[in-house]
Parts: sequence; structure tokens; C-alpha cells
Amino acid sequence: MGFAGCSAIPLPDISIPMPTLPGFGPPEIPAAMEPRPLAPLETSAAQPAPASVAPVSDKPVFFVQWKPNMPGLTRRPRIAPSSTLPEYPEAARRADDEGVSGVEGCVTVEGRLVDVKLSKSSGSVTLDSATLAWARIAKFEPAEFNGQPMAVCGYGLEHEWRVEGD
Repeated sequence: MGFAGCSAIPLPDISIPMPTLPGFGPPEIPAAMEPRPLAPLETSAAQPAPASVAPVSDKPVFFVQWKPNMPGLTRRPRIAPSSTLPEYPEAARRADDEGVSGVEGCVTVEGRLVDVKLSKSSGSVTLDSATLAWARIAKFEPAEFNGQPMAVCGYGLEHEWRVEGD
């Protein structure tokens, strides 16, 4: 004795015309929008990127988002003692430009600040540019969690620019 499922029963082909109402049914696609295969890439025609173009982001692949009171934090990232503070730009000194510039980025395990962005403007383009340039070359000591160095992103610091002799 055998059992047959519904799929084993042959059904007659039934065509029921569907009413056509405005806005219903398959959309009309213009020929220009129809998908078509891409042409193969020509490697000889591709131009290499200029050496002066910086990568989009140097953000580390593995990092912890920075918060001041993180569990397991045994050392905060900080500027390395061997790193000097930025020099006051002469044009800004002559113009008596002052203010506080803030930067934010990722401190890598190697002690570099990468993916640097301006987080606070001093009001002077010259001072802000000097702060960003310094932050990209300064040396840092990375954060440590339970004694192990760890990359952190979202770390910010500020530098106060003040003309001496005021």
C-alpha cells in the first residue's frame, strides 16, 4: 500500500487572465535601465593612484572605542616623553592668533595617532592645521588593558595656543 502526496497528482494547466488595473502588474522598465554585463576590466589602461593621495583611513583593524573609565584599563594613552609639543606657527604669532585646537583619532599599539580629525577649532586655520600636522607625527604611548597594549579609537586631546608675553 502506498501513499501519494498532493504533488503526485497531476493538475491541468489552468490559465486565468488577471485583470489589469493602473499601478498593478509588472513595472515597465525602460531599456536603458535593463541590467547588462560589465565589460572586462582593462588593467593596462588603469592609472595608478598618485603617491600623494593618502589612504581613506588608517584606522586599526582591531581597536577598542575610547572611554575614560573603561574596565581593565591599566594605562591611558598619552604623549610619549620623547615627543615635543607643536611649534607656534610664525604667521599665527605675528597675527596674535590664540585658541584651543582639539584633535581626535586612533592611538595604535605602535604609538601613532591615525585617522586624525579636528574635533575643536581654535578659530585660526593656521593653528588648527599646525595641530593636525603635529598630531600625525607625534609619538604616543598606547593604552593598556590588564597590562597589554591595545589600540583605542575616539581618543581626543586639545592643545592651547597662547602667544607668550601678553
